[in-house]
Amino acid sequence: MGTYVPSRRRTRALAVTPVLSVLALLAAVPAAAQGVPEGAKLFSERCASCHTVGQGDRVGPDLMGVLKRREESWVTSFLKSPGAMIDGGDPVAGELIKKFNGVRMPDQQLSDDERKGLFAFFRDCTEKGSCQPGATGPKLASDATPEELEHGRQLFEGQVALANGGPACIGCHDVRGIGVVGGGTLARDLTFSFARLGERKMTPALKEMSFPLMKELYEKAPLTEAEQFELKAYLANVSRDGTPPRKDRDFFYLGFVGLGVALGFIGIVLGGRGRAKD
Repeated sequence: MGTYVPSRRRTRALAVTPVLSVLALLAAVPAAAQGVPEGAKLFSERCASCHTVGQGDRVGPDLMGVLKRREESWVTSFLKSPGAMIDGGDPVAGELIKKFNGVRMPDQQLSDDERKGLFAFFRDCTEKGSCQPGATGPKLASDATPEELEHGRQLFEGQVALANGGPACIGCHDVRGIGVVGGGTLARDLTFSFARLGERKMTPALKEMSFPLMKELYEKAPLTEAEQFELKAYLANVSRDGTPPRKDRDFFYLGFVGLGVALGFIGIVLGGRGRAKD
């Protein structure tokens, strides 16, 4: 029987293969964890007001192990448009809306990199057993007390005057469920402003008032730090329900109020004529 002697080229290839495998494994570890810090920061800014990772349900479900309970494709679709999945009859989305008292999560506009970072954070937390991302910088909207939320609403509606004399937000902006006839329509509806901007952008927006009209109005009457936080917390609370605001509500109530004013005016005129004849 002949003895098989591997060629020098094959021997070299066999020796290199384990080395390549080890290098690939070592490279995969940092690649998998690469997005964790970014995902933790994104979670703190965009998700922590409604969710935890390992500390129990809040406004929405605890996201510990979410990628083990659900397919990644399902979570991706739900993040993109939870309302569409609920209205489309998705059974899991339907169970969630019932469990959490009808509160709808707003659509989340995430880039592919942001989504991957968030998922990496979820997986890392699942391996650790829980996560509590450290809050850095300004106080998070999720830390607001019921009293601070209520005061934020009063500031927005103008029921409580701003300390430096600036105009109330309701003069230019609207949010879902505010007042009888709603807020102003001069500027953008702010119902989902916090869901859109998150902590990272909402905090400086209220501090700097960099939009042209806002800058002109508040340049000499800036919001105090307490007012900035309470308004931020109020807008975060409004954003937690992803149900779209009723666009026709203002027109209905304004028409109703206008009709009442008109009838009252006619009554005054006719009453005056009747007294004149007497």
